[in-house]
Amino acid sequence: MSRIETREAVVFFIYQYEFRSENIEDQIKIYVENNQDLEEDIEYFRSTVTGIIDNRKSLDESITKYLKNWTLDRIPKLDKAILETAIYEISYNDDIPTGVAINEAVKLAKKYGTDDSYSYINGVLSSYEKSL
Repeated sequence: MSRIETREAVVFFIYQYEFRSENIEDQIKIYVENNQDLEEDIEYFRSTVTGIIDNRKSLDESITKYLKNWTLDRIPKLDKAILETAIYEISYNDDIPTGVAINEAVKLAKKYGTDDSYSYINGVLSSYEKSL
């Protein structure tokens, strides 16, 4: 599984996380069992997922800061997961260039989001990048 596909799996996991009641480790175990291709990049998957969950409050504060005329609870949950993943990668993963994190987030938004998702995701992430 490529890093792009693993990143996509992270976004889907984060999206689903809010709807499940199992603890994080049990959810990861179940998710990986059902997506065995993840075993090739399990360290990135596990560390990114747990990092996002552990830092969710600060990630969401960062997102909220750059939303224009929107609130975090108004954006689609999948778009929120894409933004959390990208901001986590930008802030906490030195191995991933900021431009790559932004480009991949925009691609995921174009693929899975609404017609407007990619433009405001790009705007939020670009504003966040400029603030660094």
